[in-house]
This record gives sequence, C-alpha cells and structure tokens, in this order.
Amino acid sequence: MKSILRRVTPAAMIVAVALLLSAPCDVAARSAGGGGVTIISSTGEINKSSSPVPSSSSGVVAIVTSPGRADPYFALASADSVSAVGAGGAGQPVIITAPGATLAGGVDAHSLHCGSGAAAAAAIAGSVVLTGITEGDVQAGLGSTRHGRTLSAVFTNRLARYKPEEAEDESAKTLLILAVNSEESTGDLDTDAIAESARLMFVEAAASVGTKVDIDALFEVKVVPVANEADAAKVMEMATAAASRSHLASSNGSVTGALTEVYSHITGSGHAADPPIVTEVLLGCDDAYARHYRTARAKLAAWKSRTARGLTVDRFGRMAQDLLKRTVDQYDRDTMVAAGLPNAAPYRLEMRSKLIGRIEKPVKEIFEAQVANLQRRTLKRFESSLLRRLGKSPEGTENFYNSNADALRSAALAFEVAMDDLEVPSLSLTKAIPVQEISGKLNSALVDFPDTPAARMRQLSEVKAAASREKKPTQRSIDFGLDFVGMIRPDGYGSLQGFAGYQMGGNQVIVGVCNDADSPEVISQFGGVRPPFIRVQPKLKLDIEL
Repeated sequence: MKSILRRVTPAAMIVAVALLLSAPCDVAARSAGGGGVTIISSTGEINKSSSPVPSSSSGVVAIVTSPGRADPYFALASADSVSAVGAGGAGQPVIITAPGATLAGGVDAHSLHCGSGAAAAAAIAGSVVLTGITEGDVQAGLGSTRHGRTLSAVFTNRLARYKPEEAEDESAKTLLILAVNSEESTGDLDTDAIAESARLMFVEAAASVGTKVDIDALFEVKVVPVANEADAAKVMEMATAAASRSHLASSNGSVTGALTEVYSHITGSGHAADPPIVTEVLLGCDDAYARHYRTARAKLAAWKSRTARGLTVDRFGRMAQDLLKRTVDQYDRDTMVAAGLPNAAPYRLEMRSKLIGRIEKPVKEIFEAQVANLQRRTLKRFESSLLRRLGKSPEGTENFYNSNADALRSAALAFEVAMDDLEVPSLSLTKAIPVQEISGKLNSALVDFPDTPAARMRQLSEVKAAASREKKPTQRSIDFGLDFVGMIRPDGYGSLQGFAGYQMGGNQVIVGVCNDADSPEVISQFGGVRPPFIRVQPKLKLDIEL
C-alpha cells in the first residue's frame, strides 16, 4: 500500500484512496483512519450507523466494480457494498465505490445484484467509471453481460428523475467512462461499436420508462482501453476533472444522506428491479437483430469475395431477394411479442428497418460491382472479336462499322441475357440502365477501334508479314545470252591499260588493252613466250525461270 501512496500524480492518489475501500476493516476503523465508510451493506440494507461523509467542492466520482472480479489496474478488489471516501484534501473529490449488477436476478436477488447501488452512486456523481469490462464481454455483446444490466439500471434511474430543462444544461451531463481491459488485445478495440451498444441500452431504458430523450442530453460517454496502470491513471484524471458536475459540488450537503435518499427511492419505486417485460422484449429485438444480421453477413461476405476477383454470382438476383425476405421474416417471427407492446413496437420497427438497410446496402454494392465486371468482360470479348475480323472487312470506316454491326448486336444481347440473373426488382436493381450504358460503350469501342494500340499493332504485323513474304514468278521463261571478252596486248611494259564494254539485252562485249607483251612477269606466265596480240573468250548464258 505504501508503494502505491508514494505516487505523486492526483490520479494515482485517487486510485490509492479507492484501494482503501476494499480493505477488510469495519466502519469505525475506516472512519477513524479516514478510510471508506460503508453506506449500504452487502445485503442491500442501509447502514444507519455510518458516519456522514461531507460533500466536496470538487464533486463526486463513482467507481462501479464488477462483482466477483478484482480489477488489475484500478487496484480495487471486488466490492460487495456501497462505500464512500471523503475528500483527501483540496482539489480532491469524494469517491464512491459500488458493486455492479449480476446476472443472478430473480426474486431472491437483493437490490445490489440488480444494480441499485451503482444506480444510486451514479445519480449523485459527476463522473462514473465502469470497470471490469473485458474483451470477452465486448465480443459477446455488452447488453447481454452483467455490465449491460448495470448500465440499464443506471440509465433507468436517471431517466426516471429526468426533467426537460436538464437537456439544455451542459453541466448536468454525467461523464460515463467505460474502462475496457485491453491488456491481451489482438487488435484495435472498436470503441464506436461499444459506445453504440451503450446508446442502444439507453434507448431501451427510455422506452421502458416512456421518455423520449437522447443519451447525449444526459451522459457524455467515453470508451477508454486500459492496458496498464498509466492508462488507469489517465481514466481517473478524466473522472476527477468531471467530478464537479455533481450537484453536490455546489452544496454543503452530506454524500451519505444524498446516496441513501436516492437508494431508498430506487428500491421503493422498483427502478432497479429485474427488467420489465418491455426491456426484456427490447433485448430480444437486439438479439434477433444481431443473430440474423450475422447469418446474412456471412453470405454477403462470400458474394463480395467472388465479385472482388472479377467474377459474377450465379443466380444472384434470386438469391439476394430470398436472403432479404428470409432474414426479415425470421426477425419478424422472433420479435412478434414486441409488436403487441406500445413501448416496444416502435423500437422493433426501428431495428427492423436498420436490419433491412444493412442488408440492402451491400446487396446494391455487390450488384454494381458485378455490373462493372460484366461490362469489362463484354467489352474485352467484343474488342477481341474486332481484332480477329481486322483485315477481313472492306477498307473505310463506314464499311468497317457496317461489317461489324452483327458483332456489336451479339455482344449487347449476351450482356442483356447475363443481366437477367443479376436483377433484384424489389430493390429497383434492374438491367435497364446497364444495358443502355453497355450499348453506348460498345458503339464507342467500335468507332474508336481502328485507332487503338491493339489494332495498330495488328496492322503493323500484317504489313511486316507481307513485306517479308517471297514473291512467286508470274510466268515461266527461258532466256539465252552471249558474252565476248577480248584482250589486246601490244609491245611494252604495262604503261598503258584500258577497258571498254557494251551490252545489248542479254549480250555483252568487253575489250581490254594493256601494253605488257614485253614484261618479264607476263612472259613467265605464258611459259617463256610472248602473249598473243589478240585473245578472244566467248561465253554462252542460259537463264531459266519456272
């Protein structure tokens, strides 16, 4: 205990003082030592011999514990009675600890098990900290846990004492902190969903009391994950800052007297007793809503997964319509009792509309995704058919369009037939608009196709193939030609050389002159004799084409 009290932050001091409330000591010892004063015993009886706890200008903080479960961060044992600790000094509020409700219920359960102690403490406090909430409670649904019953008691009592002028007074709002143990969290907590669960419980309580008021008019709800002592200290700092919202902060009254007065009123009026039939029916509506939505969501998730891969769902229109009808019919059957209760019927219809909306929205999204997939597939097939026909149509844009009009009509008809399986007429999801859109897109694709990169590449490939193809002879022929090559070599040593030629058709004459007859090199080539003065070499050519 001394190690806790050494902390110097105000929030840590508040946690340490709250720890004193769980110590196993009697009322006299707590009063003498400045500890907690038991105001309501564990049996639900008011302790008439308790010492009065004066109010503080800093207000009142109510800490609601979870029966049978010690909180690891707020250093509070499982309190089974309602106790109070006076202000420890200037700037410190009065702290009230109260046990939350249990799921025991029944006629044998005393008022504390129904949440009356928590409701009374919350009624006079400026801030309320609900501890002991686990992630298992959140996943199971807060409304079906002991914390849900505690909140129902707090909300019901607050609404029973509600006055219309309080809605305009911001200082009258009670800060409600839902401290969720997130030490073993595997991901981020959905704080919005937890706050929404609290709002729904408030709506149920308002329906049972017969009051129409929004939760924001009476409570400021904050969901805070608590994973360590530092987080718990921050929670207590927030609660301390809002403690002055208590009406006792501006009066010199007794916390003990105010708490016992509210508690007596609650237990006498029955506001904290087991939930009435209306609240039970409203909880049944919530359960039916959650159960049937989970079933529908599993089917919708499978469809979304398929459309995300660019595919369509076979017989989607019929299955979507059946899913919506079956889900709504099952919800109506499970909530039939609520239809006969005036205070529950509007809420039943509200949840029914919400269930329909949460199914219709993804169905529309899946329908639009499938239409987009089908349009892309149709355009791709149409362009492929145009690519195969390229080069087979007469030249010219008009001729190309006319020759491929049948392909366009076939693509549009195939799209319209495929859309018959996607239509959901009950949700106004029909094929009329998509068919008009695909017709325009197909026409645009046909007109723009000759200028597309695929068409240009195909034309370029055909030109290259034509250019590299070997030409075959057009006719067979046999041609003859005669060549004469003459050489004149007069006397000399090669100082004069010249050639002359003449060609006519396939015949050719070439004459050369070189005065190298006396050159030793030439004589040696001819075996030591002079070369002939004139030498003529005839050549016959034959050219045959088959």
